[in-house]
Amino acid sequence: MTTTGKRTTSKTSTTKPASTKPTAAIDNGTAQALGTALDRSNAMIEFDLKGTVLRANANFLALMDYSEAELIGKHHSLFVDAKEARSAEYKQLWASLAKGVLLKGEFRYLAKDGQEVWLEASYNPLLNSSGKPHKVILLASNITEAKNARANIDSTIAAIERSMAVIEFAPDGTIQQANPIFLQVMGYAEEEIVGQHHRLFVTKDEATSLTYKQFWTSLARGESQRGQFQRITKSGEPVWLEASYNPIFDASGQLVRVVKFAYDITAQFNQAVALMGKKSSELEAALEESREAERVRLELDRTLQEMSTPVTPIWDEILLLPLVGIVDSTRTDDVMRKTLDRISQTSSKMFILDISGVPTVDTAVANQLIKITKATRIMGCETLVSGVSSSIAHTIVELGVDISELRTTATLKDAFSTCLAEMGVLDLQRGRMPSRSQQPTLHRQRTYR
Repeated sequence: MTTTGKRTTSKTSTTKPASTKPTAAIDNGTAQALGTALDRSNAMIEFDLKGTVLRANANFLALMDYSEAELIGKHHSLFVDAKEARSAEYKQLWASLAKGVLLKGEFRYLAKDGQEVWLEASYNPLLNSSGKPHKVILLASNITEAKNARANIDSTIAAIERSMAVIEFAPDGTIQQANPIFLQVMGYAEEEIVGQHHRLFVTKDEATSLTYKQFWTSLARGESQRGQFQRITKSGEPVWLEASYNPIFDASGQLVRVVKFAYDITAQFNQAVALMGKKSSELEAALEESREAERVRLELDRTLQEMSTPVTPIWDEILLLPLVGIVDSTRTDDVMRKTLDRISQTSSKMFILDISGVPTVDTAVANQLIKITKATRIMGCETLVSGVSSSIAHTIVELGVDISELRTTATLKDAFSTCLAEMGVLDLQRGRMPSRSQQPTLHRQRTYR
């Protein structure tokens, strides 16, 4: 299939035509029950080998906002834009189906109102008694929300990649990849560092120190690290980075990699050092310059915190804020302000505060989390705190903090599933989305500026 702009129209895989070798017969009752099950759980539409619509089930009609009378006898090209319908790839799609080739993947369809609908689908050629294809059945499920959410995440990552030095490590410190900004700062090509250990960027004395060993031990435990770090470039020159090392976990809570975000502050650092060496008569001016350098450092730190704790819509009426690093009462005050502002902008009903990246909390911070829960509830938004580590749970119990107002889940995945279930979007007992006809009306993902 073709592409539209920068967006892939579809991603497909193919399977050779079905074998004509006789198979065990299925009795009529079993076949009918199977057909009924497929009809209930999937959007289905049938075409002849040229792409003309023969019939469509209720799920497909509701998804695309057509009546069956509007589709019967129309060509499949009704669901794609004119440019794609004229493309060689589109013609090849139907040529392959006419030969009995099974096609499956992600496909972009256009609904009656012109809105995009993304389908996880398979085009299934059906064979007649002679073993020849005679029609095609499309079985599909709606993945539009997940597709848009993934695009939003990808756009956010791309924005960070354009503005910051980024490098990824395995939990043991082995370099996996780095972006162009990081490579430029350090003077390396990517192939020179991938597979090497992080100690490539530090002095020999630091690499063999107990402090350095503890640094990576803490990251391997899932504890983030942030601050100003001296690193060594390929040419042996020192650079100073304002950076955060952020442990990343998979859906099961296992540490899979460490991502570092950084700014090069070498110029400011060297300027501050130079100013300290000036004569006593210039001390006041040097102190003023140093204060400016400190202001820049604090601004960089604030920017890193903003990027590490974005209040992000991840689903219609669901917000997520992942906290990473050390959290104090000042930062939680800022979290409350941003969260309430975002709830006001989006009218969200559920808010997930993920603290899996927070190493520890004290009484003040625990009470602030409770205040955030109460404040969001006043605005009609329910808060779930996810990622509570065993050490944080132990600390809160030891401090005697009343957590009766808090709703918690073990993982971010559990929190997201709970939100979807409470909004009627996910059946937790079955572990899947309800069919289109069973879902409440959901609005499309909104974009806020």
